[in-house]
Formats: sequence, C-alpha cells, structure tokens
Amino acid sequence: MIIFQDVCKVFDSREVLHRINWCIRTREHWLISGASGIGKTTLLRLLMGLDRPDSGMVTGTDGLRFAPVFQEDRLVEHWSAMANVSLVCTDGARVRTMLTALLPTDSLDQPVRTLSGGMRRRVALARALAAESDVLVLDEPFAGLDHAAALHAAQVIEQQRAGRTVVAVSHGMEDCFAGYRTLTL
Repeated sequence: MIIFQDVCKVFDSREVLHRINWCIRTREHWLISGASGIGKTTLLRLLMGLDRPDSGMVTGTDGLRFAPVFQEDRLVEHWSAMANVSLVCTDGARVRTMLTALLPTDSLDQPVRTLSGGMRRRVALARALAAESDVLVLDEPFAGLDHAAALHAAQVIEQQRAGRTVVAVSHGMEDCFAGYRTLTL
C-alpha cells in the first residue's frame, strides 16, 4: 500500500500540492483529475520518487517497480518501435504482442522518428505495458490519439495490466478509464 500523508510541494513560492492524503492499495486503478497546472504530473513524480515532497511523506514505494508513460514519449528517435520496447523487455514475443495490439505490424521496424505522433504515443504505451512492473503510471497516455484509438488503447491497458496497480492522468478521455477510482486535485 502506498500512502501520501499531508504531502505538500512548492515551486517558485507557489504551493502546487497542499496536504494531499491518499492511499493506493495494490491492484487499484486510479484516475487523477483536475485543471491544468494543478499538480497532477507533480503528484505522479512524487509517487515514483522522481521528486520529494517539501513536507509530508510518501511511504510504501520502497522496492516497487514503476512503468511510466510520461507526457512526452521519451523514445530513441533512430530506433524502431521494436528496439524501443526491447529496452524494457528482452522477450521478443512479448514485445511484438504489446506493439501489435496497438500498432500496424508494418510500422514495428521503422525508426520511430518516421511515425506519426499518435503512433509514437502507442509505442511509449507498449513500452510501459511490456515492462516488468508493479505500478503503471500513465501521464496523458492518450495524447495525440483520436477517441476511437484512445478507447482501443484503454482496452489494451485493461487486457495487459496483469494485476498491476494503475495510476493515470487524462484530459478529455476520462471515459476511457471507466471503473477507476478518482482523485480530484
């Protein structure tokens, strides 16, 4: 169980998060909602230990493996989709399964710099799904996808999450996270 206890975070004298209390149980699915700039990405960074709270505590993360989809895709531009996902998974069959669930097979061996923004986003999502992890952290996982593609990607997440905890942020695609608990900032 991950516990946020009275967590505060300040940037440039502006308090972005104020006394956040939140409990994430194993295998729960959470959607974080709120206006732009309210601190959703900051909350994810605190969850993964990439940032530290200015006050309060985040406990229960020691030893957990996180598989993130960041707001930006963070792909190796000159590598193929297969090579990018292989960074986190050495099982070639699993890599191909994750990618073909989200992309046309003829795009798997192309350098990702030649793919559309939506296809690149799906490579980043496939990489997170293929990684051995305890928690999927999805920051705007459907950015650049039309609604039909986002719904399909949400189905793939549901099929491939394999009992992992999922924490997601989404703007305008909340219906893709039906059944998720919601934390509103």
